[in-house]
Amino acid sequence: MPRKFSKCLKIAHQIGDRRVEKVLCTIFEREKRAYEDAEKIYNEMLEEVEARREHRHGIILELMKLESDYVLDECLAVLRAAEQEDFAEISRLIQMSHGAVLRAGEKGRMVNKLTKLK
Repeated sequence: MPRKFSKCLKIAHQIGDRRVEKVLCTIFEREKRAYEDAEKIYNEMLEEVEARREHRHGIILELMKLESDYVLDECLAVLRAAEQEDFAEISRLIQMSHGAVLRAGEKGRMVNKLTKLK
Protein backbone atom coordinates (compact mmCIF):
# COMPACT_ATOMS: atom_id res chain seq x y z
CA MET A 1 0.00 0.00 0.00
CA PRO A 2 1.43 3.43 -0.89
CA ARG A 3 2.54 5.77 1.88
CA LYS A 4 -0.10 8.37 1.05
CA PHE A 5 -2.81 6.09 2.52
CA SER A 6 -1.76 6.64 6.13
CA LYS A 7 -5.09 5.66 7.70
CA CYS A 8 -5.24 2.41 5.77
CA LEU A 9 -1.61 1.73 6.67
CA LYS A 10 -2.39 2.29 10.32
CA ILE A 11 -5.17 -0.32 10.16
CA ALA A 12 -2.91 -2.66 8.18
CA HIS A 13 -0.32 -2.36 10.92
CA GLN A 14 -2.95 -3.08 13.60
CA ILE A 15 -4.18 -6.26 11.89
CA GLY A 16 -0.75 -7.34 10.68
CA ASP A 17 -1.72 -7.65 7.02
CA ARG A 18 -1.18 -5.16 4.21
CA ARG A 19 -3.55 -6.68 1.67
CA VAL A 20 -6.18 -4.18 0.59
CA GLU A 21 -9.11 -6.61 0.86
CA LYS A 22 -8.10 -7.54 4.44
CA VAL A 23 -7.87 -3.88 5.43
CA LEU A 24 -11.25 -3.09 3.85
CA CYS A 25 -12.80 -6.14 5.47
CA THR A 26 -11.55 -4.95 8.87
CA ILE A 27 -12.91 -1.46 8.28
CA PHE A 28 -16.36 -2.77 7.36
CA GLU A 29 -16.39 -5.23 10.29
CA ARG A 30 -15.65 -2.39 12.70
CA GLU A 31 -18.39 -0.24 11.20
CA LYS A 32 -20.84 -3.15 11.33
CA ARG A 33 -20.09 -3.71 15.04
CA ALA A 34 -20.51 0.01 15.70
CA TYR A 35 -23.94 0.06 14.05
CA GLU A 36 -24.99 -3.09 15.92
CA ASP A 37 -23.94 -1.46 19.19
CA ALA A 38 -25.87 1.68 18.25
CA GLU A 39 -28.96 -0.43 17.60
CA LYS A 40 -28.67 -1.97 21.08
CA ILE A 41 -28.36 1.48 22.64
CA TYR A 42 -31.41 2.77 20.74
CA ASN A 43 -33.43 -0.26 21.84
CA GLU A 44 -32.44 0.28 25.48
CA MET A 45 -33.43 3.93 25.24
CA LEU A 46 -36.70 2.88 23.60
CA GLU A 47 -37.50 0.55 26.51
CA GLU A 48 -36.79 3.33 29.02
CA VAL A 49 -39.01 5.85 27.23
CA GLU A 50 -41.79 3.27 26.85
CA ALA A 51 -41.66 2.48 30.59
CA ARG A 52 -41.79 6.20 31.40
CA ARG A 53 -44.73 6.68 29.04
CA GLU A 54 -46.65 3.75 30.55
CA HIS A 55 -46.07 5.08 34.07
CA ARG A 56 -47.19 8.56 33.07
CA HIS A 57 -50.27 7.14 31.32
CA GLY A 58 -51.25 5.34 34.54
CA ILE A 59 -51.00 8.61 36.44
CA ILE A 60 -53.15 10.34 33.82
CA LEU A 61 -55.84 7.66 34.14
CA GLU A 62 -55.86 8.00 37.94
CA LEU A 63 -56.10 11.79 37.76
CA MET A 64 -58.97 11.59 35.29
CA LYS A 65 -61.04 9.73 37.90
CA LEU A 66 -60.81 12.67 40.31
CA GLU A 67 -63.16 15.60 40.23
CA SER A 68 -61.85 18.14 37.79
CA ASP A 69 -60.88 21.65 38.70
CA TYR A 70 -58.70 24.29 37.07
CA VAL A 71 -55.40 23.12 38.60
CA LEU A 72 -56.07 19.45 37.88
CA ASP A 73 -57.05 20.19 34.28
CA GLU A 74 -53.84 22.16 33.78
CA CYS A 75 -51.75 19.31 35.23
CA LEU A 76 -53.52 16.79 33.00
CA ALA A 77 -52.81 18.95 29.96
CA VAL A 78 -49.10 19.08 30.83
CA LEU A 79 -48.98 15.31 31.38
CA ARG A 80 -50.78 14.62 28.11
CA ALA A 81 -48.39 16.91 26.24
CA ALA A 82 -45.43 15.08 27.80
CA GLU A 83 -47.02 11.78 26.75
CA GLN A 84 -47.26 13.04 23.17
CA GLU A 85 -43.60 14.05 23.30
CA ASP A 86 -42.77 10.52 24.46
CA PHE A 87 -44.67 9.09 21.49
CA ALA A 88 -42.62 11.30 19.18
CA GLU A 89 -39.38 10.19 20.86
CA ILE A 90 -40.41 6.54 20.60
CA SER A 91 -41.04 7.02 16.89
CA ARG A 92 -37.66 8.70 16.41
CA LEU A 93 -35.84 5.95 18.31
CA ILE A 94 -37.55 3.24 16.27
CA GLN A 95 -36.47 4.98 13.07
CA MET A 96 -32.89 5.36 14.29
CA SER A 97 -32.74 1.72 15.38
CA HIS A 98 -34.09 0.61 12.03
CA GLY A 99 -31.55 2.79 10.21
CA ALA A 100 -28.72 1.28 12.27
CA VAL A 101 -29.90 -2.22 11.37
CA LEU A 102 -29.98 -1.34 7.68
CA ARG A 103 -26.50 0.15 7.75
CA ALA A 104 -25.14 -2.84 9.71
CA GLY A 105 -26.66 -5.16 7.10
CA GLU A 106 -25.06 -3.16 4.31
CA LYS A 107 -21.65 -3.37 5.99
CA GLY A 108 -22.18 -7.10 6.59
CA ARG A 109 -22.86 -7.65 2.89
CA MET A 110 -19.64 -5.82 2.03
CA VAL A 111 -17.72 -8.03 4.49
CA ASN A 112 -19.20 -11.13 2.84
CA LYS A 113 -18.17 -9.90 -0.61
CA LEU A 114 -14.67 -9.13 0.58
CA THR A 115 -14.25 -12.51 2.26
CA LYS A 116 -15.13 -14.19 -1.04
CA LEU A 117 -12.20 -12.34 -2.66
CA LYS A 118 -9.66 -13.87 -0.29
